[in-house]
Amino acid sequence: MKITAIICIFAFYFFTSLTGCQQIESTKLSPALQSTSSPTTSQPGREKHPLIASWLAKKDEIIASRKPYDMVMSGWFTPEEAHQIKSHSPEARLLAGLTVNWVWNNPDWISFLTTVAGHGRETSFIITEDMYLKKPNGERCAFGWASKEWGHEEIYAIDPANPEWVGLVTSFYKNVLEQPQHDGIIIDMVLEKSLFPDAISDREWVDSTERIMAAIKEVNTTDKLVIFNAGRDFSEIDAYAEYMDGFLMENFLGKQLKTTFEDGLKAAETGFLVVYAVDTDDTGRQDMDRMRLGLTLSLLNNNTLFTYDFGPREHGQAWWFPEYDAGLGEPVGNYYLKDEAYYREFETGFVVASPNRETAIALDEEHIDVTSGERSRIFHIEKGDGRIYVKTE
Repeated sequence: MKITAIICIFAFYFFTSLTGCQQIESTKLSPALQSTSSPTTSQPGREKHPLIASWLAKKDEIIASRKPYDMVMSGWFTPEEAHQIKSHSPEARLLAGLTVNWVWNNPDWISFLTTVAGHGRETSFIITEDMYLKKPNGERCAFGWASKEWGHEEIYAIDPANPEWVGLVTSFYKNVLEQPQHDGIIIDMVLEKSLFPDAISDREWVDSTERIMAAIKEVNTTDKLVIFNAGRDFSEIDAYAEYMDGFLMENFLGKQLKTTFEDGLKAAETGFLVVYAVDTDDTGRQDMDRMRLGLTLSLLNNNTLFTYDFGPREHGQAWWFPEYDAGLGEPVGNYYLKDEAYYREFETGFVVASPNRETAIALDEEHIDVTSGERSRIFHIEKGDGRIYVKTE
C-alpha cells in the first residue's frame, strides 16, 4: 500500500496541576458527532452545522476567540482551559495527546511527555538512547522535520518494540485519559509502513505499533473518543482501524499530500468520524475557494467536521469565517449529485460543492449567499468552490 509521508508539527504544550481537576462530563460522542444520526441539540446562539474543529489548537487563541468550536485537539487541557472553551461551546469535545512512535528533539516537548507519563510514579520516566530506532550504522532514524527556516528540531523514530518506551507512552496516555476534562485522545503521525526498512520491516513496525495501540485501548477504561492523524487518507492507517473512532486528513485538498474532493467523499464512507483539515500549504495565503470547498464537503455527511489553518508547519490558528456561523440547523436528507455538483438541504438552507466545473443555480425562492451576502434566486459557483445559501426571512 502506498504511503505518503505524514507532515505535521508538534506544538509545545504546558500544563498545570494533574490533581484536583474539576469534573467535566465526558461522553464518547455528542449527538452532534454521531456518525449514524443527525445532531439533536444546538449550541447557544448557533444552530448546528457546520461542525468546526481545531487541530493542534493554539488554545489561547481558541479561548480568546469565544467561538463555539465542536472539537478542539491539542496536547493537553487544564481544567480552567476546558471550562473556558466549554463556556462558549458546552458540547465541544476536547481531545489531548501526542504520538506513539516518535520523539520531537525539543527539550520542552520531551519534558512534557515524560512528566505526564510519570505522574503518580515513584520513579520518573526518561527517554534513553536505546529507545531510538537506529540505522545499521548506529544513526537515529530521522523523519526529516528539522528546519532552520521554521526553527524546528528533528523528529526521531522510536523503536516501537522497546518495552521501556511502550511503558512510557502507555502511561502518558493513561494519565491523559484519566483527566476528566479530556473527552478523548489524539494520536499524531500514525503510519502502517516503515519509513526505515533497513532498520525495521513494515510487518515489525505495524505489529509493534498495534501492540502499543492495544495497550492504550486497555487503559481507555471509559471508552473515550480516539482520533488518529491519518495524513493523506484512511488507507494510510487502516491496519489500526479497531483502535480508533475517527481520523483526520491532514493538508486535505493541498499540494503537499494531494488529496482530492472525491478522496474526501470516500473517507466519509468508512463510517468513522472524519476531520477534513484544509490549510494554506504553509504559505499563510488563505484560499477561500479551497476553504469553502472543504467546508461544504464536510456538510454532505453526518460524520464529518472541518478545520482550516496555516498548515503542517504551524497548525491551530483560531481562524473563524462567516460561513462557520451559517446556522443551517438539521439536514433534511442525504446529499445528491446534480450536473457534477453536490447538494444537501438543511432546515434553513442548502449547500453546494462544485469541485469539477462551474455551477449555475436557479431557485424558486430568494436565498442569501452566506459568503457574499447577495440575495437572489440565481447564483453561479466557480469550479473548485462551494457555497452555503440560507433562506430569507
